[in-house]
Amino acid sequence: MPTNTKSTPKAASKTSTKKSTPQPSMVSKVRSFVEASGTKGVTALQIAGHLNLVNDKMEKTDRSKALKKVRVLARKVVGGASQTRDGRSAIYTINS
Repeated sequence: MPTNTKSTPKAASKTSTKKSTPQPSMVSKVRSFVEASGTKGVTALQIAGHLNLVNDKMEKTDRSKALKKVRVLARKVVGGASQTRDGRSAIYTINS
């Protein structure tokens, strides 16, 4: 009876085990940006621009999805809905 004697080749090189510094989460990036704005506050569009999530050449649907994500993050950071508005834009601030 023939037996299957195929040998499995071992990996020639191991992956790098270099530890990289952890990237800050989106929530912490939004929190630091809103805190840095002070009492003036920021809009969702300003936050999205800071995080490089939107630009002028984006499709309308992609832009709206990115802004929705930013609004969710901003509400999480602020602790609820924005209490102040500038026209239709909500102004997100953190009251210390």
